[in-house]
Amino acid sequence: MAPTNILLVDDQSIILDGLEALLAQDDDLVVCGRAINGRMAVEMAKALHPHVVLMDINMPEMDGIEATRAIKKHAPTIQILVLSMYNHPEFTHELMAAGACGYVLKNTDRTELYHAIHLAAAGQHYLAPAVQASLNDSRRPLAKVRDGYAYAALTKREKEVVKLIMAELTAHQIAEKLFLSKDTVDTHRKNIFSKLDIHTTAGIVKYAMERGWGELN
Repeated sequence: MAPTNILLVDDQSIILDGLEALLAQDDDLVVCGRAINGRMAVEMAKALHPHVVLMDINMPEMDGIEATRAIKKHAPTIQILVLSMYNHPEFTHELMAAGACGYVLKNTDRTELYHAIHLAAAGQHYLAPAVQASLNDSRRPLAKVRDGYAYAALTKREKEVVKLIMAELTAHQIAEKLFLSKDTVDTHRKNIFSKLDIHTTAGIVKYAMERGWGELN
């Protein structure tokens, strides 16, 4: 049987080196490329068409969620397995809705990682036990739908509002900056809290930081 070609995506070279060395110990797995940000991952996925992309979340230029969405739009048969240090239900919801087939944490052991990759290559889903437990503890477990997972992603405007909240602007200041009414900004905030199932400003800021949204762009 032909080996599984894997594209590694992480913005830290030491992580990429470690993953490549680890995967080299399984004869059925071959690293066909390495990308250091989401935009590069999309381009390399188009060029190499790997069987599996092992994807980080927080990266410059384009994060792992947006990269997952872009890759699946271009090549639906490429399987994307998330490898992240963050275990948050909102990330899991977004990534599974974007088309990822699984989610494992960076503190996983070699056996679990191999298992998750082989399942991904076979087109099956896998959630690390800790990720599944976080979903079970949340008030909003994954809702399976016919062609993926139900999740309402943030709109472009809502992302702008999140980044301005992160910059510590008040609702009035956000309204002025975006040429909106304060009532409209308040509606956006309400929708953001509802979609992400986050209920404090501190939680929104934490979410944005872990997405790598350091500035408005």
